[in-house]
Amino acid sequence: MKRKQQNGTAKAPAKKAKRKSVVIEPIHINPKYNEKKYRQEFRKGLDASNKPFPHWQLRNFVENSGNVVEKVEEELQNFEDWQRKENDLYSLYQSNDLKSIAPAKHPAIFSFRQFLYKEVKEWLQNVSGVELIDQVDCNGSCYARTDSLLPHNDLIDTRRFAFVYYLTSPNWDSELNGGDLQLFNHDGNLQPTTVATQFSPLRNSLMLFEVSQTSWHRVSEMISEEPRLSINGWFHSSRRLEPKKPTVESIARFVPENSCKLAKIVNKEYLKAKRQEEVQKTFSDSSELNLVQFLNQKLHDQVYDELLSTPSVFETVGPVSKRHVARLNEKNLSFPSTALVIEALKSKNFANLASKLTGVTVAGAQTSVKVSRIEHGSYWVLGDEDAEQNAADGYCLDVHVYVQKSGWPDESGGEMIYIEEGETEELLRISPSPNTMSIVFREPSVLSFLKYANCNSADPFFLFTVCFHNVQVAE
Repeated sequence: MKRKQQNGTAKAPAKKAKRKSVVIEPIHINPKYNEKKYRQEFRKGLDASNKPFPHWQLRNFVENSGNVVEKVEEELQNFEDWQRKENDLYSLYQSNDLKSIAPAKHPAIFSFRQFLYKEVKEWLQNVSGVELIDQVDCNGSCYARTDSLLPHNDLIDTRRFAFVYYLTSPNWDSELNGGDLQLFNHDGNLQPTTVATQFSPLRNSLMLFEVSQTSWHRVSEMISEEPRLSINGWFHSSRRLEPKKPTVESIARFVPENSCKLAKIVNKEYLKAKRQEEVQKTFSDSSELNLVQFLNQKLHDQVYDELLSTPSVFETVGPVSKRHVARLNEKNLSFPSTALVIEALKSKNFANLASKLTGVTVAGAQTSVKVSRIEHGSYWVLGDEDAEQNAADGYCLDVHVYVQKSGWPDESGGEMIYIEEGETEELLRISPSPNTMSIVFREPSVLSFLKYANCNSADPFFLFTVCFHNVQVAE
């Protein structure tokens, strides 16, 4: 019996929204990849002759008779769970693993996931002759302007084949958009060297390669607003390979012994005892600070002009899986102003000044000095070998002196970033600023890297870095 309203009229119960039935459309591999002739062709790709390592570009991989490609693309474009991912190695938007995708909400993506788990996995076993285990990892990725993925080899645990299925625009132009997949040659130490070949992210193509110690690859920087959309991941086997660690870059160390007058080099304000006391108090509260107008301005400008005018005094160092940055070769240095600053930074007078500004005892500490030219494409990333070196170096005092003509645009990369080992949240981000000295007291578990300088970057800047290793810490 219906309940009557106060005015005596009955109100009909609200109609329930009708639930639409879930339609899971089957997705299949293009029949040409199941032909016997193609299986033989695929096996040839596993040979060592497939340089730089076994890889395949499979055009028109999905049979698209029901426009399933467009349906998967549309669901990914409207996906609500994209997460921004940024660290020393990459910057992009990414989904969680698609194993938890709900078929009622995302039927096309769910169907594609099942397609990977079953049909593609079985096909890959047959054409490769490699027995795969049940584990398949897959997630959605979207690269926007300035996003990139730096060189790496994917060698983790039992990964055997990496795959990327592209859902990009039909007329993708790599010259306008960037975003190519680049495969690298390697040297005798199995470290990456130069780009051997590269592939545009073509719509409805599957890029596949075998994961190994030498499967070095990267996604080149995106230079347009056109999204680079894909579903990517790994097929696994029972095989395990140990990655080969690269060596840590060797920077000469010394104990400062030479004397140098700082009055003509450093802003006289920072040579005053009262100012030093104020700076030290600030530093003791935060273990980091920035000192503006640190160098004599005229000298600063002369150094900038000297270094900018002759790029040949810099040498690009690698391997590209670790860094791509130009370091000053002091053997070729003939610039008086630059030589004067380097001499000052290496002196016991500067070490004494660093102690007075921070309260950290650096007397007798092993010291290193390096000068870098930072510009579009510069970066260095972290690895286990860096953590091991940091542990051996103990507590350190890092001093970064920025020599640059103008401000560095926001969202350009090129920042010095400090993080705790094993953590993803940043502890500190230092943005480049003209004639500024940044000082950081670093614990053994804290690592630092230079964020990739992207296409928004302006004129180059020069970074003078002094590090005092294994400094004394008051109990």
